[in-house]
Amino acid sequence: MTTSPSRRPRTDRPRPRRNWSGAVRFTPHEILAPTSEDEVTAALREARSRGLPLRVLGGGHSFSPLVATDGLLLTLDGYQGLVRADPATGLVTLRGGTRLWTVAELLAPHGLALETMGDIDRQSIAGAIQTGTHGTGARYTGFAGTVRALRIALPDGSVLDTSPARDQDLFEAARLGLGTIGVILEVTLQCVPAYRLEMVETTRPLDEAAGEFLATCESEDHHEIFWFPRTDRATVRTMRRLPADASRQRPSRAAELLQREVLGNGAWEMLCRAAALAPPLSRPVAEIASHVFAGPRTVDDSAAVYAAPRRVRFHESEWALPAEHLEAALTALRARFTAEDVRVTFPLEIRRAAADDVWLSTAFERETVYIAAHRYHREEAGPYLLLVQRTLADFGARPHWGKMHWLGARELSRLYPRFEDFRAVRRAADPDGQLMTPALRHLLGA
Repeated sequence: MTTSPSRRPRTDRPRPRRNWSGAVRFTPHEILAPTSEDEVTAALREARSRGLPLRVLGGGHSFSPLVATDGLLLTLDGYQGLVRADPATGLVTLRGGTRLWTVAELLAPHGLALETMGDIDRQSIAGAIQTGTHGTGARYTGFAGTVRALRIALPDGSVLDTSPARDQDLFEAARLGLGTIGVILEVTLQCVPAYRLEMVETTRPLDEAAGEFLATCESEDHHEIFWFPRTDRATVRTMRRLPADASRQRPSRAAELLQREVLGNGAWEMLCRAAALAPPLSRPVAEIASHVFAGPRTVDDSAAVYAAPRRVRFHESEWALPAEHLEAALTALRARFTAEDVRVTFPLEIRRAAADDVWLSTAFERETVYIAAHRYHREEAGPYLLLVQRTLADFGARPHWGKMHWLGARELSRLYPRFEDFRAVRRAADPDGQLMTPALRHLLGA
């Protein structure tokens, strides 16, 4: 354990903040922007001396109020970059503030890539592991499952390197710790040799796509489906891993601009806004979208295929359930949507992930299917997302930590077998609750 001399980070005047969707709004007492480890530890000691809580902001893309604070807000945007990379082992160390969209370029000279990604790359690497960000693929875990070591600044201003071989319980809690263990300075990830992806999207009858989903996930590298509620069809997306020297194939620039920006963002924004003003339009909009959502075949570097521009803002709730419950869960949702006459423009997104051993992971010790529900940001999200939550509760569904849900410590302790172990480590690391907020106390019962 080491300590560093005090050096106050650059500050920004307090101003109202909001998350990407606009659902979470708060005004911190002060915003600090450290550019070095010394400045991070100085910020922690200052927060302690002033009796102020401290939270760390990543990309601001979480839909839940994990970061909202009236204390000190720390942004690591000035603390990014590659620390080291070992092509022989695939181990890569990144500073905590490094944005996912920059990682591919950082790793390219070393012939490496992230093992998997989601379809949004605006997050920081520390934020991605702290909230349980994941992609899709039956053989792949979320980001936290690929963490091999961490360098953490603890609330008392000390710095600790932790791994399975050093302070194991702290490592297990901190690799998905909701930012309540300490400030993640560096993340060491298990990466893989660089690869390309072939993405193919098709429109299929929902019953066929859902019925074949689990089997297809076993045979394909990355597989997911999008279902627009109250329609009978799904968009099926399958991605296969190819060698890094496979021929790149993308639509022409004009075709890609039309598909991704004009239709996928511009026209979609107008349709969603119209449905928000006139709710009866929601079902026709969903019907149209369900026919045209699939895009052209693409082959490119992995990061360029995983991520897509998301300019139409939305609210989101996502639930992880044992993979074997998918069919029953979808049946229950379809029945509930019909009974409640649900009108929504955005699709449900259904993904798959491998079991892992991360204490607060939504896939802890079980093969997992994810069902994510979205609502256009100008519409009231609560009733619909709560309907999804209540419907999936019977299937042991665990909420994504970075997305909207209405569970507290009592319910969460029954869903996560190592919940009490996590709470014990958190109390030992931060006995004064410097990194806690009212929202986190509700979640963790502290």
